Amino acid sequence: MAQQDAGAPRQAAGDKAHGEELVLRDEQRLLYLLALTCLPFWVVDSLSVMRPAWDTLALRLGWAGLTGAMGWSLRWLGPSRRRGVRTVAGVVVPNVFLGLVVYRLGGVGSPLFSWFFVMPLMTLTVSRGELWQGLLSTLLPLVSAGTVMRLEGMAPGPMVTRLLLLLGAGAVGMQMSAFYRKLRQARARAEDEQRAVQEALEASQARALQAERLAQVGRLAAGVAHEVKNPLAYVQANLRFLLEEWRQPATGADDTEYTEALQETMQGVERIHQIVKDLTALSRAEETVAGVGRCELVPVIDASVRLASVRLKSLVRLAVEVPPEAVAKAEPRRLGQVLLNLLLNAADAIEDAKVQDGRVAVRAEVEGERVRVMVEDNGPGISAENLPRLFTTFFTTKAPGKGTGLGLALSRQYVESFGGTLRAENRPEGGARFIVELPVA
Repeated sequence: MAQQDAGAPRQAAGDKAHGEELVLRDEQRLLYLLALTCLPFWVVDSLSVMRPAWDTLALRLGWAGLTGAMGWSLRWLGPSRRRGVRTVAGVVVPNVFLGLVVYRLGGVGSPLFSWFFVMPLMTLTVSRGELWQGLLSTLLPLVSAGTVMRLEGMAPGPMVTRLLLLLGAGAVGMQMSAFYRKLRQARARAEDEQRAVQEALEASQARALQAERLAQVGRLAAGVAHEVKNPLAYVQANLRFLLEEWRQPATGADDTEYTEALQETMQGVERIHQIVKDLTALSRAEETVAGVGRCELVPVIDASVRLASVRLKSLVRLAVEVPPEAVAKAEPRRLGQVLLNLLLNAADAIEDAKVQDGRVAVRAEVEGERVRVMVEDNGPGISAENLPRLFTTFFTTKAPGKGTGLGLALSRQYVESFGGTLRAENRPEGGARFIVELPVA
């Protein structure tokens, strides 16, 4: 668990760095696009004066070069400085160079003078809703256009009229900037809420997994107590026998009885150890997930059957047929959980139906590129109305407090994550059959 907790901050830091890199690329792409956009308008410059306007071409090349250089420099700047450079490149530089171009092409009489009225709207792509940048994109066209008109000696009346129109265009631009800012804030809030919902969903899924594991342990508890009690009884009996023999004087008798008693004791201890080990593996299954890969089915099925036998032994006869060459693509721990859940469900069905001669079979077969594992029982089977809903989350036919309704839904989710399928059907001779199909490794 400590390893997982340490990995989470590193992953978050990596995601943050990746997000910052994407923002930087977007800002650079924007400035490069602004640099390229101003060059084709030299054709408009030339058409407005009906001759090649080489002087404005030089101005536009300088405009594009300066904007591109500032975009290239963003990589070595922090977020706050990048914002300043973006403002200079997208708001200040266009107004300065546009003023120079318009002045060279005839000033107020040039058709390009009307570009001043759309500059506040164009700079919205750079300001990104920030109020001070919107204000700057309104004032700079006023200053640039006012300078051009003053240099030409325009009369105050027409000059004030044009400046008021520019001010109106700037006001519209600022309103759009404020709307854009609110839109960004709403989007940020929506993303935060979506992130919170996703985190809550992940936490809920983690609790559901834990609840299902605890439910499996609870269903095994009675059988575990019985399985531990039996070997523990003869371990105690053998130890008592050895202790009594140890206290008696040596008679030179054969030590065969001692050897057998010690061997039985070791077998009992190993049985108890194996039960505890299997239960520990079950409770910590989510912490030991290794990833989907080559999975030999024989040891996985043996472990699941061994753990399930503490409940199945008193209820059913269990048959296992697994060819040694059965190898699939799966994650062993989770596949073991799936098979254990299917075996316990079979035991529950047989117990609830009070079947006298209960039988459960686990069979595996390889067909081409697929491995099929089948868990069958001779219980009551699955009713037609329940069969379509069998793998729905929280759907259960068990009595309250006996089933969570998560086991089959999680089992199908696990199997599908391996690239396989899990389905159920009724056997013609009676009982249910669950089929796990997996790709061959």
